[in-house]
Amino acid sequence: MEGWLGLSAVALIALCPVAVRAQGSVDYLVRVEDPASKLYHVEALLSATEDTLLVSLPAWTPGHYELENYARNVRHFVVSAGGGNALRWDKVDPDTWRIISLDAEQVRIAFDFLADSVSLSGSLLTSDFGYFNGTNFFVYPEGIHDFSARVRFELPEGWRVATELADGDEHGVYVANDYHELVDSPTVIGHFGSDSVMGDSRWIRMAVYPESYFERGRSRAREMAMAALAEIASASHDLFGEPPYDRYTVFVYLEEGQITYAGGLEHANSHLDVMPAAIFEHPVYTFRQFFYRLLSHEYYHAWNVKRIRPAALWPYEYDRQQYTPLLWVSEGITDYYAHLILTRSGLWGENEFLLAVREWIISVEGQPVQEAVEDASLNTWIDPTFVDRYLYYDKGALLGLLLDIMIRAATEDRRSLDDVMRTLYREHYLRGDGFTTDDFLSHLGEHIGEETAAAFFRDYIDGRKPLPYEETLALAALEFRVDTIVEPFFGVQVARGRDGRSVVRQVVPGSAAAQAGLRLRDHLKWVGTVKVDDENWGDAFKRTYADSASQSLTVVFERDDREIARQVTVRTKTRYEYSLSADAEAGSALRERRRRMLEGG
Repeated sequence: MEGWLGLSAVALIALCPVAVRAQGSVDYLVRVEDPASKLYHVEALLSATEDTLLVSLPAWTPGHYELENYARNVRHFVVSAGGGNALRWDKVDPDTWRIISLDAEQVRIAFDFLADSVSLSGSLLTSDFGYFNGTNFFVYPEGIHDFSARVRFELPEGWRVATELADGDEHGVYVANDYHELVDSPTVIGHFGSDSVMGDSRWIRMAVYPESYFERGRSRAREMAMAALAEIASASHDLFGEPPYDRYTVFVYLEEGQITYAGGLEHANSHLDVMPAAIFEHPVYTFRQFFYRLLSHEYYHAWNVKRIRPAALWPYEYDRQQYTPLLWVSEGITDYYAHLILTRSGLWGENEFLLAVREWIISVEGQPVQEAVEDASLNTWIDPTFVDRYLYYDKGALLGLLLDIMIRAATEDRRSLDDVMRTLYREHYLRGDGFTTDDFLSHLGEHIGEETAAAFFRDYIDGRKPLPYEETLALAALEFRVDTIVEPFFGVQVARGRDGRSVVRQVVPGSAAAQAGLRLRDHLKWVGTVKVDDENWGDAFKRTYADSASQSLTVVFERDDREIARQVTVRTKTRYEYSLSADAEAGSALRERRRRMLEGG
């Protein structure tokens, strides 16, 4: 199905000098002259409606809530009139240029963009491949987003293009109805593998680089990925009744070198994933617990956040932070449904779903303090933060689960959180606006009662009370348990040095290790009768001194080739272990509720 996908290699022509074909239209050119330079060449041809024209480049990409100021990667910025005469310009802020257009009818802006790092919200160019986010390249008249756009490419021989921008009226030309659509369509170019599958009555494509990881017969990766896409799309159809797009693309960049993160970034009709190549090398072992989750999460975003969007993000503004307290809905509830869809589609079993819920609980309860998800949503623009800046993912997912169960219980299983999400889609997105916290609580209150919804918001969304795991999960025949474990805690982190000795890398303040006076780079030899000679010494320490709180022991270490022995007392630390399982003893109605929740219905 590569004809409609816009993937055929074409000889792309240069930007036409007669650019403005309709009032408010902008023509763009993206050129790759020398891939080794890691520089894209970008041009834009705009109407000059005033003597002075302000043009801006976005400071952030929606979905990645962090100011990144893409103008920092701009090189060799030049401006000319439509006829070619140079125009004067200067900068008025980090992301905005002021152009003195005089009596020119059109202004041509040209620059190079450095694309030398792997980033979901950025751009990359290698010897045979590249990808970019439109927020990085496409300048716009400041404050104006309601113009149509045309994009052309000039690429090395044999390079292909994959994008969810619509095909234009000329071969090799792509178009967008407005600026939001233009920058919400990432593009990959070069050499990559691709395949398509029918899911939810629409074609869904996957484009993968390097293409060798997606060759037919090379491994099971291609087969497993495309089958999963079809199943995920089908299960999502059961939630909303129809897909919100005409076609959809999953772009996958596999890094063969060192990579510090893996993840995806959602767009209206596509998403971009970055991950280690090893995930595709061993799909049988890695897809279920990582790639399937990522696919399902980013795909569900096609509804939630790209269309069902907080009012504070409607429309997007690209020159500033846009704060919303509702990312726990946009990201957290998305993550709940991502795992629910995997279960409903049969890609996962019930136990895998319950293990994921347990992971969320461990993450939330392991924070240094409990933070309201509304606060976490606002704090995501701050990096780093004391509490995990992405807390709204896991805590929001748990809130989604608890609310789903509460709605089912309150309505005798006639309604669920599915109905709330459908209402948000129908009464807000389809009517052309975003939703507020009051809107969400109103739709929730229709099912569980306004007072119950208000109390839940006060205690667990805006508030910091412990989440009501046990009593709420029991309503869906789920048994939640917490085991309190008091165990010896020494308070040191060590690593094996080149000489085989255990080198101190971290000392916890107030711990027995701190009492012993241990410092960074000391060589730890003995903790009481436990020899610190392998990675399992910590477990041996816990077993040996399990019932020895306040007992004295000797710590032996070396510093500057001198052996030191210090007396300390055994200290303990309390930790909690969480378990979640299906309750076989629960009543049949509760077990049926769990089944319908996990299987759909």
